[in-house]
Amino acid sequence: MSKKKSDLIPRLITAIVALPLLISLIVYAPAWLFFAFIALVGAISIWEFCGITFSAEHPGGRLIAMLLGVGLMNVLYFAESFFVPALAATTLAIFLYFLFAFKEQARVTHQIGSAITAILYGGVLITFIALLGRDGGDAGPMWILMTLAIVWASDTGAYFSGRAFGKHKLYPSVSPNKSVEGAIGGVLASVIFALAFQALYNTLAPDTWNTLSILQILALAIPANILGQTGDLAESLVKRAHDVKDSGTIIYGHGGILDRIDALFFASPWVYYFMKFTSGGF
Repeated sequence: MSKKKSDLIPRLITAIVALPLLISLIVYAPAWLFFAFIALVGAISIWEFCGITFSAEHPGGRLIAMLLGVGLMNVLYFAESFFVPALAATTLAIFLYFLFAFKEQARVTHQIGSAITAILYGGVLITFIALLGRDGGDAGPMWILMTLAIVWASDTGAYFSGRAFGKHKLYPSVSPNKSVEGAIGGVLASVIFALAFQALYNTLAPDTWNTLSILQILALAIPANILGQTGDLAESLVKRAHDVKDSGTIIYGHGGILDRIDALFFASPWVYYFMKFTSGGF
């Protein structure tokens, strides 16, 4: 119990320092600059994923995966119609690299699979956060902030409801500290924060946002929350498979980038396509 309390202080310090900077970047920076930030996040995510799975065996493969992943992110953002051929070319490049640069034949399929997974997981999925800003028009920053609010409210709700009421383990073989009660609290917190955030935004910028009904908020927040919690478990599975506690040490009090944004990888595509559907963008 004391360890959980000691982790809370550095987490709060990091949030107090980083959150205003992040909000300013989302609200005031041009969309391409926010994408540049997301591309950096994606690069670090790919680097960390490969660091967990195989980089000690093949550091060069880790670098190649990161460079190819950032390239694929740029194609998805700036030339979306070429994404499928770019994805095929990226997959081919990974295979060709390891074909001529493998160090241990018995492990090369693991390294190839890990590199491709890192690119898709750490690079492509997080690009949808930037696509919200690109395709959301004047409401783009709101969609990004709404996504963050849903995911981070889930973390907060799950943490405190789990500590207060948690009795039934959610998935002990993957994440022994998570509880069913915490997961439910996370869902409720996401819905409440989404409603509150929309009300606040309608007050501050009423002309840039088409108000979602309560049913639409539920259809947005609940699946995004479930996907986010699943993303959290998925990253825990990867770390547990390799006996790693944190994906990195880049964020004070939070470990690595993957440790902080694992829920966004799964939740942000849902929010993006929800936005496209509700705005008639298909």
